[in-house]
Amino acid sequence: MSRIKISRLAAVAVTGLLVAGVAAYGAWSVSGSGTGTASAATASSLALTPGTPGTALYPNGSADVATTIANSNPFPVHVSSIALNSGQGTNGFAVDAGHSTCDLSTLSFAAQTNGGSGWDVPANGTLDVDATDAVSMSGWAGDPCQGASFTLYLTATAASN
Repeated sequence: MSRIKISRLAAVAVTGLLVAGVAAYGAWSVSGSGTGTASAATASSLALTPGTPGTALYPNGSADVATTIANSNPFPVHVSSIALNSGQGTNGFAVDAGHSTCDLSTLSFAAQTNGGSGWDVPANGTLDVDATDAVSMSGWAGDPCQGASFTLYLTATAASN
């Protein structure tokens, strides 16, 4: 055989091996599709517990309301407002047993929004809130209210961050 024929034959053989190699690779490539699963957590309610206010209440005056917001969720929440829950106690208020004749209708609560920005409570965390001048007592509050401890039933409006 001539050298040209041998060179052509070798070139054809090499090309054939390359084509066979690519075809073999293509035969072994695979892909697939299917499904996966995920589940959403169930949100827990926030807990509001009493704090220690910085000011005391008196007739024709207002005072701070202190509360701690506890978030037991694994995600942070944004509290947009804190309001009085008028469905509990006496229109949202209660007084200690030693002052049961104190007229709770002399009390009022102004809903709080932290100047419109609300509060961010971290995941599995707490936040102390001191709502300045949030509770007021009218001038009609009589002597039975002197020295009383008041409970304010509060509710927080929140969403996950």
